[in-house]
Amino acid sequence: MVAGCIAQASPELSSSETERKLSDTACVPAGTWYDPATQQTLGNDQIIKRMQDKDIVLLGETHVIADHHRWQAQTIAQLYAQRPNMILGFEAFPRRVQSALDQWVAGDLSEQEFLKASDWETVWKFDASQYMPLFHFARLNRVAMVALNVDRALTREVSLKGWKNIPSDDRRGIGDPAPATPEYLKMLSDVYGQHDNREGKKNGDPKGPDLTDPMFSNFVDVQLTWDRAMAEAADTALKDARRAGQDARIVAIIGRGHMDHFLGIPAQLKDLGHKDVGVLSPWDQSRPCSELVSPNGIPVADAVFGVAFTDAMMGAEKPKLGVMIEASETGVRVDEVIKDSIGEAAGLKQNDIIVQAAGTKLTQASTLVSIIKSMSPGTWLPLSVKRGKDTLELIARFPAGLEEPKTPGPK
Repeated sequence: MVAGCIAQASPELSSSETERKLSDTACVPAGTWYDPATQQTLGNDQIIKRMQDKDIVLLGETHVIADHHRWQAQTIAQLYAQRPNMILGFEAFPRRVQSALDQWVAGDLSEQEFLKASDWETVWKFDASQYMPLFHFARLNRVAMVALNVDRALTREVSLKGWKNIPSDDRRGIGDPAPATPEYLKMLSDVYGQHDNREGKKNGDPKGPDLTDPMFSNFVDVQLTWDRAMAEAADTALKDARRAGQDARIVAIIGRGHMDHFLGIPAQLKDLGHKDVGVLSPWDQSRPCSELVSPNGIPVADAVFGVAFTDAMMGAEKPKLGVMIEASETGVRVDEVIKDSIGEAAGLKQNDIIVQAAGTKLTQASTLVSIIKSMSPGTWLPLSVKRGKDTLELIARFPAGLEEPKTPGPK
């Protein structure tokens, strides 16, 4: 599958290697705002004042870094104090679960009810506890939450066929994306080479950033579909608020790969008529300083906020089986098995159907995720797996101690 969030693998560095590399990356002091365009450190009040007249502000993140979500929470609070008529948009939710977001903001759901109703463990899967302060802020202040994303069923089809081959009735109402710029194609080609193909091997460099490689062309189409869908959802939410007589501002919580250097979503918003979009991002000290400005001189964001590289910034490590899954008619289907994962060691393979875990019959992917998260270090998880006509009994062995967090890469 070439459908995947704009992500790069996290490099696995030893502590000594990390210390050596940080000497070349700690260009943004922790706890400070920095303007990559002017190379100036700025005060918090200066940055918030800059955002005063921007009707759309994008807050970036690397999904697995807890400090990025903590920074988002404090920035949202400051933007809310400036302009309280706010809408919060989230990449984490597909549009089909919008009713769950509405119920949560209204105070009608508990945390667990909300996560279940929004299909969190199937769709997003990242640590919900890191996002919960953002959700509670919205609930406490009755700030509307908007689901920006689309179901992966659409992006999966795009990855196989390309956007132009998706019938208009199957496009979920999404318009044609603005074409990728040469800068975006270069960034996507770098990311593409780090993804695994259907044979479990790295794609390697595409045959050409001119899209002569059909697989790379479809990969680009997937990213543009995501970018366009989220841009249109933000645009629609803002227009709906204006029609209701509200001078609203939308603040969107998205992965930084969809906004770095004003590519991705900012470019699609510009195509929709939004010329002045605010882009703010956390800058953890594992990122090289060279990424603050692109080779053609475009800053990574309007401003970045320095985050120190510590184990605490990553949050608590959770048990992971190391597979990508989705619900099927007979259980939970394995879409992909991550190399060197617990799932691979257990013998799981792509297209396996997990029908039971720890004796529990599986009808939803979220049930399997919950079981995995309940596992303690050093325990074994029995799995019943359908592979073709055969039923296999496999054992997933969770190590006695979870590994220390690795140096994170881009989203």
